[in-house]
Amino acid sequence: MTKDFDSASEFYSKVLQLPIQNATKNEIEYRTGDSCFYVIRDKNLSTTVLEFIVDDLECTKNHLLANGCEIVKWEGKGKDCYMRDPFGLVFNIWEEKEIK
Repeated sequence: MTKDFDSASEFYSKVLQLPIQNATKNEIEYRTGDSCFYVIRDKNLSTTVLEFIVDDLECTKNHLLANGCEIVKWEGKGKDCYMRDPFGLVFNIWEEKEIK
């Protein structure tokens, strides 16, 4: 999440040369291997958001809360689930939908 979306986008795309997976006018997703990294336009917040893909969203949330993390924004499966660890890092946890 950043107040200066254009500068952040240019830095991560051109300086760090991270490959863009998806992009809209308000969000860019970079994916390298199993890691996801997002730049999101936000006028109020300025932080990097990492994403961790998990097998069970609710179980992971409970485990993280029991170990000192706090919820920043929680919208549930398939939506934003931002948490902050005890050291200040903000990250999203995401449960992949089952493919049938």
